[in-house]
Amino acid sequence: MAGRTRRSSPVRRHPAYVAGFAVLLWSAGPSASEEPKGSSHAAATTPRVDTAASRTTSGAAMVLANRLQVLVDDFRVRLSIPDAVVVSIISRNALVVSVERINDGRFALSVEDGFLNTLNDDELNAVVAHELGHVWIFTHHPYLQTEESANRIALRLVSRDSLERVYDKVWTRAGTRGHLAYFPVE
Repeated sequence: MAGRTRRSSPVRRHPAYVAGFAVLLWSAGPSASEEPKGSSHAAATTPRVDTAASRTTSGAAMVLANRLQVLVDDFRVRLSIPDAVVVSIISRNALVVSVERINDGRFALSVEDGFLNTLNDDELNAVVAHELGHVWIFTHHPYLQTEESANRIALRLVSRDSLERVYDKVWTRAGTRGHLAYFPVE
């Protein structure tokens, strides 16, 4: 939002707790379908790296964040998501990976640095596809958030096998165990 300041509206929390998993989706200010006025694509998608993250080389962290942002932007276009999604690599995320609406009309996708290091390319694609599945649902049907629906959207871009591997890694990292009922029936 170059050149203008907007007071944020009261934050509205959208119900998005599904079978023990929390999906962080809040909205404030414009609706999901409104494009932030006065913003450029470049400014809207500049990735952020938490300086407290475990990576000591900020240049390497920025290269990874930029690579992740390019992937997010590619998938966002392929899924016809009009809203910008900004990547953040952070040192700690209680959910390991999460996406939330930020008050300038964009979404923030936050990935825990240590978890990111455990992913191969297919798994990274699956993580991004799943989180963008939540964004797609939010921009089309904001009160219908489910893990199954996010996975259904993700399966437009990645394989079921890669999603299953990511779920195993998330559950291991979080110290909990879910079940694969979150996947659409084949």
